[in-house]
Amino acid sequence: MKKMCAVLLLGLLMGLCDCSAMAQAAVVHNGSDPSARLHLREQPDKGAASLGRFYTGTPVEIIADAGGGFVQVVIGSGRACVSGYMLAQYLAPSAQDATVMRSVVSPYGTPSVVVRSRPSNSYDAVAMLEVGRSVCVIGTAEGYCYVLLDDGGVGCLAADELK
Repeated sequence: MKKMCAVLLLGLLMGLCDCSAMAQAAVVHNGSDPSARLHLREQPDKGAASLGRFYTGTPVEIIADAGGGFVQVVIGSGRACVSGYMLAQYLAPSAQDATVMRSVVSPYGTPSVVVRSRPSNSYDAVAMLEVGRSVCVIGTAEGYCYVLLDDGGVGCLAADELK
C-alpha cells in the first residue's frame, strides 16, 4: 500500500512540474533561401495536415523527439501559441531573427484588426493590432499569416490585413 501511494504521489508531482523546463530553444533554418518555409504538421509524418509554413528565423521550443526525424515543437508562449511537429533537420540552435516585417492594414476601414488564435475567423481573438503597426510575419497558412505578438505569443491575421 505504501509503495502504491508513493507511486501515485510521484505521478501527481510529475504532472505538476513545468514541462517547459524540458524545452530546448531553436529556430527554423530552411537554408539560404529567405522565402523557404517549413511545415508545422499535426502529426509527426510528412503526409500529415499542415498547420502552417514558417520562415527561417522563427523561434520554436523543442518539446520532445517524436521519432522518424520529427520533433514536437511549440511556437509562441502562453495562451497564444501553436504546437505540432517539424522535421528536426531544419531546426538550428543558433539565434536568427525572423525578418519578414509587414504593416497592418484594414480592408474594412477600421482602426484596428483582430488577431486570431488559428488561421480562420472562427477561432478566438487573442489580440487587437492598430492599423499601421509593423509586425513580424513568421509563417503562412491558407490565406492567413502567423505573426509574433509583443507578449511572445503567436496569432493569425488574414493575408489582406498585411502589406
